[in-house]
Amino acid sequence: MDNKSEYIKFCQNNNDIPLFHQAFWWEIMTSGKWNVAISKDKNNNIKAVLPYHIKKKAGFKFVLQPQLTPYGGILYFYPPDLKKQISIYSFQNKHAENIIKQIPENTLFQHMKFSPLIENWYPFFKNNYEQTTRYTYLLRDIKNHDRIFNGFSNTLKRQIREASKKFDITEEENVCLVFSLMKNSLKRQNINFNPDKTQIKKLDTKLAKNNQRKIFFARDKSGKPVSGLYLVWDSNSAYLLGLGSDYNTNIDNSTKLLIWESIKYASKHVDIYDFEGSMIEGVERLYKNFGGKKIPYFEIKKYKNRFIKAAFSLLKR
Repeated sequence: MDNKSEYIKFCQNNNDIPLFHQAFWWEIMTSGKWNVAISKDKNNNIKAVLPYHIKKKAGFKFVLQPQLTPYGGILYFYPPDLKKQISIYSFQNKHAENIIKQIPENTLFQHMKFSPLIENWYPFFKNNYEQTTRYTYLLRDIKNHDRIFNGFSNTLKRQIREASKKFDITEEENVCLVFSLMKNSLKRQNINFNPDKTQIKKLDTKLAKNNQRKIFFARDKSGKPVSGLYLVWDSNSAYLLGLGSDYNTNIDNSTKLLIWESIKYASKHVDIYDFEGSMIEGVERLYKNFGGKKIPYFEIKKYKNRFIKAAFSLLKR
């Protein structure tokens, strides 16, 4: 059995694997163009995995993070008796080295965003990867709605109360509309976002079947949708995967009301709400006002050589 087939079976038998590491997610969001590195112990038990997206363009090969996949990278499965920190580091280093050896070497560029669960990227540093620290915000114990709301900034609390009088929050099935609103919002910030509609529909169908998503809209009193939010969750956390607004209308804090309603809904399933972070100043400021804890996570890159790195740097200008 090859790695990909083994991992698909492994995911089917393990419900606690994070959503963005699930084999079905990678199958859909890469249109099947993915593989997975696997490291095992001496008893042939899987102890670490790293799914990766293989993309070819102009004859060159890349390892990239799939669209709408905020976290990926390495994932460990620790033995229950592993307690000492030095033993944990040894475990991570051993299995990370095994994983790194399996990532295709003949790539022009590699790009991954690790889960906030991963605090040690040193094995990748040793293998010539580079790291940028990014941030997300987490709310914990979200079942305690009063405590969560009281942790919001005073301005945010006032804005949510005012928005609740102007907008109705609905739960709907229109996945294309919510991501169209998201596209419009990102366009205003000069960010190109062109989701593959076929992928989006397949993913939504799968998540709906698994009871792992909910779509919310804020509608004004005329019934017009002004903002939309796409919420997903696994056994541990809920994630704000998509958020957008129609800036041709009066959105007037509707997104803030949507987020609050989605937090309350998420509390029916999990105890943690992950805003998925953003390094965009305005978005970061919005998320910060919800009172979550700022949590770092790693963005990992590797270039084939310094000339390729210089070329990528020029393309960003």
